[in-house]
Amino acid sequence: MSAHDQDIDIDEPTDYETSSKTFLIGGALALIGAVAFLGYLFGTDDQHRAWQAYLIGFWFTLTLGLAGPFIVAINYLSQASWYTSIRRIPEAFGWYLLPATGFGAIALLGADTLLPWMGLGHGGGHGGGHGDIPHHVLHVLELKSGFLNFTGLTLSTLIGLAALAGFAFLIQRNSRRQDDSGDPSLTERNKTLSTLFLWVFVFALSFLSWYWLMSLEPLWFSTMWQVHTFAGLFQAGLALTAVIVVMLKKQGVFGSFVGENQILSLGQLIFGFTVFYAYVTFCEFMLIWYANIPEETFWFAHRIMGAGGWHWFTILFAIKFVVPFFLLLPRRVKKNAGNMLMVVCGILLGAHFYEIWFWVAFSPDSPDPHVAVGTPPLPWLELLVTLGFVGVFTLTVGWALSRGNIVPIKDPFLHECLPHGHGDDHHETPEDDDAEVQHT
Repeated sequence: MSAHDQDIDIDEPTDYETSSKTFLIGGALALIGAVAFLGYLFGTDDQHRAWQAYLIGFWFTLTLGLAGPFIVAINYLSQASWYTSIRRIPEAFGWYLLPATGFGAIALLGADTLLPWMGLGHGGGHGGGHGDIPHHVLHVLELKSGFLNFTGLTLSTLIGLAALAGFAFLIQRNSRRQDDSGDPSLTERNKTLSTLFLWVFVFALSFLSWYWLMSLEPLWFSTMWQVHTFAGLFQAGLALTAVIVVMLKKQGVFGSFVGENQILSLGQLIFGFTVFYAYVTFCEFMLIWYANIPEETFWFAHRIMGAGGWHWFTILFAIKFVVPFFLLLPRRVKKNAGNMLMVVCGILLGAHFYEIWFWVAFSPDSPDPHVAVGTPPLPWLELLVTLGFVGVFTLTVGWALSRGNIVPIKDPFLHECLPHGHGDDHHETPEDDDAEVQHT
């Protein structure tokens, strides 16, 4: 790795070892989450809330794990050389798909409590103590029983997650092998694997979101739901990637191979997909509101007109779009001036948890859309259980980052990550913001 004709001094990346403090924190969080879930599940009569908390934590970390290999795959296929030096961060996220497959299997144990359509597809009763379910609801569930059944749920969960984990493993294995051999053909192999991964990703995420989220209210449907869940997934995944990259850059482990260009590009992507998220979710809401079809509108009615009112929805709109949009407008913020990019990313990760809680906690414990939904309690249990999943995620990603080089040192595109000229850090001025607005 030499500069050749570039008039710069190159600092080599250093060996990275995740600190014992990180593993200690991750282990403590995992223990807290396990105790909170098991204690509430077996220590109270409200098993439904316990499994809801489990689903929220499971989906929160699963989406972060899925975002990693998705980011890797799209950058392989687009040949985005700027990101090569930070690739090990999203690669490490993909390792979480292995424990996530096990967590998915555990979630199946609570499916009968969590999913109100279980056992109702053939006109059977429901053991949740909700009273008589209207005949027309049972009839619709009978028609949907070809899809809404435990076999389909199990196959989609286990096969989908295992396939995603397998492709993520193969891609990162080729990436690690290239560090030793320098074989450029491994990049081409990963392009092929990335194409296959994206096909599996589209189908697996769609089925997982339909089964574990949309079927919480089994009479409701939205043709944009899987795109909605993807938008939140990618926004949160980019935010977490930026947080870790900035933290490791401050430690100097990347050497000269991560600089202003990578931070700015991540900030621009986060800004762009914040707008994309708002576009998708507004289109979904607007089309359902305008059509005013009862089979579609009740999902929003449960969350906006009932169960506490508009403020829940307003908070979500503010922290997922309005606040990050205006904070990220200046170019210097996208470069993390004053640590503002880190602040925005923290807001987005918190908003991601809030949105999943908004989806799950406001779902009635009944397949009947006319059942009133009360305001859910403050999500202290949901937060504790989610922190447990975050602990396992931290342990997995920390281990993965310590396995080898933090930078893919023999990737054929790595040299394009170097700053050109005399460095890429410069004083940010208001004129830079004006220039970016004019360019846009």
